[in-house]
Amino acid sequence: MKLTSPAPNVTLILNSLLLSIRVTLRMIVPILVIMLASIIVWTVLGVFTLGMAGYISEPVTTAFITLFGIRVALELKGDKRHTDFRAMVLYSAMYGLFFAAALAVIVFAINLSAIGFAMWQVGEPFSFTALQNAARSTQVAFAFIAVGSSLIAKCIALAAFYAVMAVPLASAAQASGLRAPSHAFFNGFGRSFIPLFCVFFASIFLQVYFGFFTTLYALLPILLSVVSVITEQALPDFDLEFILKGVASGGALLWLNAWLWSISALAFLKTEDTGTPHPVEPVVSDPLQDIRALRKSREQSF
Repeated sequence: MKLTSPAPNVTLILNSLLLSIRVTLRMIVPILVIMLASIIVWTVLGVFTLGMAGYISEPVTTAFITLFGIRVALELKGDKRHTDFRAMVLYSAMYGLFFAAALAVIVFAINLSAIGFAMWQVGEPFSFTALQNAARSTQVAFAFIAVGSSLIAKCIALAAFYAVMAVPLASAAQASGLRAPSHAFFNGFGRSFIPLFCVFFASIFLQVYFGFFTTLYALLPILLSVVSVITEQALPDFDLEFILKGVASGGALLWLNAWLWSISALAFLKTEDTGTPHPVEPVVSDPLQDIRALRKSREQSF
């Protein structure tokens, strides 16, 4: 088996870190505009569809933000085509629904496997009736094993799934440019898996951490402010430190996503560079030189 050097993978990760800083700065305003516009659009669609649009709003909006973020990363790397938002909306619907269906299957399979693994570990048959009749300590051990194993398996499975689909998403983002060539749905599937998996796996843990503090210090105060304005016509008094923690947590969360968009874009560009054959220039022979070489070979033969 041929061993490959880890240097290209490390270089890809380091380059994505540098690019993610620029992407983060470029995405501060667009992310706020997209989120505000999505609230308005999905609220209107929810009225016309009797609430049915709410089932697809989250995955489609997430896919749109992802494609837009990757598009910004590609633009910073030289793709100056304007964004075709109609194409981006179409790709967002396609990939958003696909991701929602695939992740639902993955999560269901992991939860079922974790329950079976936990019951096997505590020595109980695969039956909820038997578990309900088991001792309290057995039930606690079952819950601890089931939850712990499912969390670990989900992190690994989700990181692997996102890693194999990162280049196809970047391919769709590149195809969302005006007059850009279109690509197959799974174009680049599984390319640059190792560096992508490492980044996605680390990002999932960090996003859970910073997502909790973003909710605590940013989203919750915003919700309390809205309620306070409606009920008391006044803004609540928050400490400056509390507000700064919310801004820092939200900024870290945005950077983690920008890191994923950046490495997805770079992995796609790497695939394009290695997959595009370089034309070989034809060798033009000199007739006079050929005649001299032929005459010289004949003189040497006598």
